[in-house]
Amino acid sequence: MDHAYALRAPWYQRAREDLTPFDAAARRPVIQKYGGTDFVDRLLADPRDSLAYKDEDFWSFPVTVPKGEKGSGRLRFVDQAMVRSLLRKLYQPLHERYYAVVVELFCDEPGLPRASRTEGVDLSFVIRRERILVHDKDALRDLARSLTLSLYKTQTHSTTTPTVPETDDLDEVAFAAEEAQLPLTPDQQALLAKVRPKRVVEAWVAGPARTGHWHLVDDKAPPTLLDGELELPMWQLPPREQDCAAARTRSLWFGVVPTHSADTDERGLPRLDDHTVYRVRCLARQHPGPGHEHCPDRFSWSEPTLPYRVAPHADPDGTKNHRVTITMPDLRAVAARAARPVGPGGVEIVQPPGSQLRMNTSSFPPTPGPDLGAATSRCTFALELFMIVSMFVFTLFLPVVVFVFQLWWLLLLRFCRPSEALSLTALEAYLNGGGTFAAMPLDRRTEFDEIVETVDAAGQFSKAPRFNADRSQVGDLVAGLAKAAVPPTPPTPATKPDDPLCPS
Repeated sequence: MDHAYALRAPWYQRAREDLTPFDAAARRPVIQKYGGTDFVDRLLADPRDSLAYKDEDFWSFPVTVPKGEKGSGRLRFVDQAMVRSLLRKLYQPLHERYYAVVVELFCDEPGLPRASRTEGVDLSFVIRRERILVHDKDALRDLARSLTLSLYKTQTHSTTTPTVPETDDLDEVAFAAEEAQLPLTPDQQALLAKVRPKRVVEAWVAGPARTGHWHLVDDKAPPTLLDGELELPMWQLPPREQDCAAARTRSLWFGVVPTHSADTDERGLPRLDDHTVYRVRCLARQHPGPGHEHCPDRFSWSEPTLPYRVAPHADPDGTKNHRVTITMPDLRAVAARAARPVGPGGVEIVQPPGSQLRMNTSSFPPTPGPDLGAATSRCTFALELFMIVSMFVFTLFLPVVVFVFQLWWLLLLRFCRPSEALSLTALEAYLNGGGTFAAMPLDRRTEFDEIVETVDAAGQFSKAPRFNADRSQVGDLVAGLAKAAVPPTPPTPATKPDDPLCPS
């Protein structure tokens, strides 16, 4: 065809936002969220079938909660709250979240007729990152702090000013506000004028062996594809049997949006990280027809998608979607196995000469051996040994970290299942009624040890000034530890508007 193409958000996304193909917001492709590895099958079966974006899908920033607003129960031990920005956050596959970009193709002619025939046309997309260069770093910090306070008061309806930590990632609050076009107060606009932000757009140019570099793009000029820029494929959605004749003339395309990459730049930094803002742009490439093979391809571009960041691996809102169950070795079975001849299985550890860290463990701290070994050592260990020792080290040092750094909320991240025979009510009543750790009866001490999963919990807690000053806090902690894990709320599906081309 001689005409160019126009790329728009798919019809169902326009219906959700009450847009026409001619609206500016409709020029952006849509990134759809899914909760399983079968997302391509779901997309092919029904393009509308995806998950709705919720509060947890927006990048957040921690602030210190004012002392008088902590609340009761578990909240007494948590002094941080997350302030939600307007910047989209994409999770990683280990968080059980997957993403696809979807775009609808039209003929770029008056009225935007549907592109029912797309022979000689390929669609792809590129991911470009955006950075903000600033003139005044101090003004940027002041702006970021002001924006964080505004968001906190709006989202919590609080009149108290929280403490915003002076951390390295504070500046990113201002970047997120800039990318998401957050409304500013007059004072914030004055700070923004001092910051004088300048957006820098960069494209990934691939190199050999999964390497490459980010190359500056002129964001003011018409979009162009850089030589060697990484393109990711898109595929056309085939018409479905249940579609009416008019709906079969639609041209919907999709591509899988990556949220991690093994590619690195010249400094060894990954192509995709959890600090940078990215956008997706789709492009349609028209190949010249017969007799015009000498002519170059013609490109039609979409507008960039809404900006987004990639969630870090340890994002709490992401890791809650995925549970890993590890069953520790049964010591009885392992002991019985030790009575039989050694088999070939296990983990062989090879220690070169001069690399064997032997020590005398009969004293504390342990003392090093006389030498580091003169000959190569080869030892095969049963895999169960690594698991048993690793769990022992974790169990040993968890209470040490909690008590040394007074991080009591770490205990609340365990979802253990204590015996139903434990008398939590009696234990809380004893502490709240003036009972002391030193005078705690043996049966209460046993219950307390089982709940906290340590030995002599009462003795360790007696050394914590926080609980001696207010023993009612122990009851709140005990009650929090006793709570079973709450399964996450099922993800909310996106709405499925009726196709206006197929009247019922």
